[in-house]
Amino acid sequence: MEIDEMDSVDGESSTTSQATGQSSTGRPEGVSKKAIKRAARQARMEAVKPLKRAAEKERRRQRTAQLAEGYAAGTLCIEDKELVERRRRVERERKEAKKRIDDGDQENDWPGGVVIDLGFDRLMTDQEIASMSQQLGYLYSSNRTAQTPVRTVIHTSFSPSASPRLWKRMKTFNWQKWSRCYWWEEGLENLSHQLGESSSADSVKAGLSERVLPNLQENYNESESLLFHLTGPQLPADLQSRNFKLVYLSADADEELNTLSKDEIYIIGGIVDRNRYKRLCQEKADTLGVRTARLPIGSYLANLPTRKVLTVNQVFDILVQYLSLNDWQAAFEAVIPIRKYVANYRKAKKDARQQSEQMDDAAKDDDRDVVGARDEEEATNL
Repeated sequence: MEIDEMDSVDGESSTTSQATGQSSTGRPEGVSKKAIKRAARQARMEAVKPLKRAAEKERRRQRTAQLAEGYAAGTLCIEDKELVERRRRVERERKEAKKRIDDGDQENDWPGGVVIDLGFDRLMTDQEIASMSQQLGYLYSSNRTAQTPVRTVIHTSFSPSASPRLWKRMKTFNWQKWSRCYWWEEGLENLSHQLGESSSADSVKAGLSERVLPNLQENYNESESLLFHLTGPQLPADLQSRNFKLVYLSADADEELNTLSKDEIYIIGGIVDRNRYKRLCQEKADTLGVRTARLPIGSYLANLPTRKVLTVNQVFDILVQYLSLNDWQAAFEAVIPIRKYVANYRKAKKDARQQSEQMDDAAKDDDRDVVGARDEEEATNL
């Protein structure tokens, strides 16, 4: 009888597990223990993230106050003094750049354009998406304070539907306030089409209203209000005045870029993939019929033995530096970290440290020999 009851209980338990989609251990079917632990760890990290962010913000505030007091009192070390002066210089340049924009001063702006192709959201991990958002912030900061800023920077494939994770990440960056930046929900193929034939501004605005307003009426929220700042598919005014040609920058291109033309718009692939996807940008450009070219790194930096894959903001910085210096080599050297110039940088750094330590040891041995010889001479005299 007991056996029958146990069988009945086991049967009911099995039926219940099947009905709820869980295994007998309480795990959802098809989900491993490792995945559950990973999800739990991620949940814990998300829970403490606001606390860590607040603590870091307070730490930075205290550090800034200490630096300001030390700078005023003249008690800072050389490194901290240089840090304060660099921060103040950057802040001064930022204010000057903002004033130029507010005053409508575009005399020093480069009239060409740069496009950041953000149509790779689904190919990146969450960590890579976070890195991409930071790179866009660095890019904007560089352009804002550049001696010769790019007047028009278009970001394509940017919206809650086109790039949902990046859109969520970028909310904290106040991207809608970035000067000289334009944001399109439409992809690169639409930009290529717009450059091919002019479009009516009224029809574009009407299309935007049809896309956005119904959503706003149903459920108005922050994300939907940000949609008003998407300007595609209307071309910025500076790109409507003459014909432009698109050039996709790709390390796999056969053609090498010799100079930057005001009649060309240069496209940078907005992806962080640790070189995981081979020829991705090249093949996309080929599909769209867009000309490709590579930066002339190999021609100007022959002693660059490491891989020539750069971040999005580094590529943009090289372009901006070239616009100011008109010298590719100087532009590369101003942007690419010194570690890139040395093969096995860590090993070389370790070898140099060991060599320095060996020289110190040899010097100490020489000192001991001198002291020993002097002591021996004094003992002989006695």
